[in-house]
Amino acid sequence: MILTAYHESARVVFAYQNGYTCDLMELPSKGSHSNSKLNAGSDIKMVQAVLSGNPLSFPPENLQEVIEVAKKLMTIYCAGTCAKIFYQNDLKIPAELELYISGQDVTMIEKIQTFLKKAIVDHPDDFPSETMVSVFRKLKDPDLWKAIDLLAAKVLKEDNRLKRFYIEDTLVMAGMSIRKPTTKPGSGLGLHEDDNVKTTEPETKTTAFDAPHITPLDVMVKDFLKNIKSDWKEEELHAAIAYLHNVYKKYGV
Repeated sequence: MILTAYHESARVVFAYQNGYTCDLMELPSKGSHSNSKLNAGSDIKMVQAVLSGNPLSFPPENLQEVIEVAKKLMTIYCAGTCAKIFYQNDLKIPAELELYISGQDVTMIEKIQTFLKKAIVDHPDDFPSETMVSVFRKLKDPDLWKAIDLLAAKVLKEDNRLKRFYIEDTLVMAGMSIRKPTTKPGSGLGLHEDDNVKTTEPETKTTAFDAPHITPLDVMVKDFLKNIKSDWKEEELHAAIAYLHNVYKKYGV
């Protein structure tokens, strides 16, 4: 469970470093999975586009901004594995970067890499590896590691579950500055993944930007709905998409 705590804490700390927040941090217990929720703030729609692998959902003049969001997400989803290995290696960067990456992390990294390869001509195949090298270098910063270390200790002490107030209180104690939230708690976005991945130790489910499974069709439907009515609330759009999913199932789509 200690490794899981460092794995999850690193994701949360790197999320805050990249301007995002976390509404709830939770580690898995036996027979369950974590339900940590990152909050992407005003980047919600761009995160959605990245995780759906659909660069065409944004006009060309805004694509560079979405690419930058994708790179932030790559850093966040590489951070967990890197922190776990860094901790196991006595706070040293491993000599070999042939690392075992958990199934959940691999899924998210592949989604982000797929988006970037569609969005950028000649995007490098080894970008995830390059990102991991960059993350390891950042982990050598004593102040950054202190934040991860304190957060891991705090979540383990508090029965594997921390609400946003206690997450941010711990990060402030570690010396991190916390940005003001740009959206209400719970308005983040992400994907829930297969719970059947088997490991020797209970692993943290990939920290999610909380929302239903998003497909390219969902992105286009949301854009269409906003063209009809511009003041949709995010929860109303999610409800509309969930309704359409039920319609699709009814007709075998």
